[in-house]
Amino acid sequence: MKPNILVVGDLILDHYIWGNCERISPEAPVQVIDVKKESLSLGGACNVANNLISLESNVWICGIVGCDEAGKTLKQELENRGIKIEGIFSSTLRPTTQKSRLIAAHQQVVRIDREDKSLICQEGEKFILDFVSRKIVESNLQCLVLSDYQKGVLNDSLTQSLVALAKAHDLKILIDPKGKDYTKYKGATLLTPNKKEAMQATGINICDEDSLQDCIVALQKMCALETSLITLSEDGIAFATRDSIQEGSVKVERMPTIAREVFDVTGAGDTVIASLAYMLALGKPISQSVYFANAAAAVVVSKVGSATASKQEIFAYLRRNNLLDSALANTEFLQIFGEEMSLSNSLSRQITKIFKRQKLTSYWDKWIKAEEFYGFLESLHQLKEENFKIVFTNGCFDILHLGHIDYLHKARNLGDLLIIGLNSDASVKRLKGISRPMNEEKDRIAMLCALECVDFVVVFEEETPRELIAKIRPNVLVKGADYQGKEVVGSEFSDEVCLLEFIEGKSTSQLIQKIKES
Repeated sequence: MKPNILVVGDLILDHYIWGNCERISPEAPVQVIDVKKESLSLGGACNVANNLISLESNVWICGIVGCDEAGKTLKQELENRGIKIEGIFSSTLRPTTQKSRLIAAHQQVVRIDREDKSLICQEGEKFILDFVSRKIVESNLQCLVLSDYQKGVLNDSLTQSLVALAKAHDLKILIDPKGKDYTKYKGATLLTPNKKEAMQATGINICDEDSLQDCIVALQKMCALETSLITLSEDGIAFATRDSIQEGSVKVERMPTIAREVFDVTGAGDTVIASLAYMLALGKPISQSVYFANAAAAVVVSKVGSATASKQEIFAYLRRNNLLDSALANTEFLQIFGEEMSLSNSLSRQITKIFKRQKLTSYWDKWIKAEEFYGFLESLHQLKEENFKIVFTNGCFDILHLGHIDYLHKARNLGDLLIIGLNSDASVKRLKGISRPMNEEKDRIAMLCALECVDFVVVFEEETPRELIAKIRPNVLVKGADYQGKEVVGSEFSDEVCLLEFIEGKSTSQLIQKIKES
């Protein structure tokens, strides 16, 4: 069953400009950035909605954008992800909130914000309230999520009206709060402040278990919450229910963090509130909901940039870290992962078959699709624990030739499994120009999968495979001998780097030129 969830709040378009810096401007003592690419991602309430889509929810979003190009772009990005946008109000009085970040050499150089933080107009407030009222009835909503980034949308009156609406229809209403005054959130099911935010709102300095309990109790009493909750970063999530607080014997439960590797905490809070909303909308108890949200957060912080976690990724993470034997992971809890469990078990059998060189149903079995990737990582982790040596290399492999085959056979002989990171069509175009690749992505995948020396093929969209290597963490990273004396991208995530000689005179570029001349 897919829960129906509506997200209301500040809609933000995140804009990234990526480049290199090799000189200082003669006009002023500032860096000159040579722009290489630009990218867009969803921020604010949009990222919460995107996380809910990853968890297979039916999602509506409600908020305000400007009548500008950024607004059109943001709505298109939302629609492309399957998020329903009829609840977005286009205003002529304010611009779409956009944050542009300039990144050079993996460092943020400057951020430029285009926004208007003034309170929304009466027309916009009425539009939102009317839309939510109608959608609660029409779409049988199970949960309402408010994502407040203090950009002027969730003012006091609108927030309280939305809380009242949710309570009148017996809906769960979860709020990601901002600011020091939490009175406008009174009556919510739960809030998701982090430690710093909770201390600012209550005036209580959290320094030990007693002060943590005092802060949780103060939040509950201040906002009449069903569950009082604080996210504690590397210390997990702490919470207490209204019943335990009102009975006097406060029972604060803490779910410890389970993240082993942290690459980026961007958007982790959005993942937590989305995961809690998903579970509570399905009628799951708060303890299991927090357990699930903690695992989802562990998945996203192991990725780079604002990210999402799918149910398959969460299941794979719980299984990989031996967390499915918890008392919370009962039969009812595991029902959430029905198809993901089946897919994960199927993938494990497939990997075992490939490793043992058993007959495959199809060469496509070697292609690890996006939805299989985290189950694949889980299986790799198990193989590493059994001392299997994992080899990784990457490339475009556009027109497969003898040079490629010789190189891949040599790479395979360096370990027990050879994984190929294959540049997507879009990635190849950025690297080699619009006329490439000569062979489209699926054709290149098929040709590589047909080679006996290749065990797995994973496609990546970025210009470099750094993020992919960071996740796979191979024992051996293989590149061509032309990298002698150069930095090998992703080498910090591998035990060793091996440079292999190419067969002289065998290259895709030479083949293309020969074809053109014939």
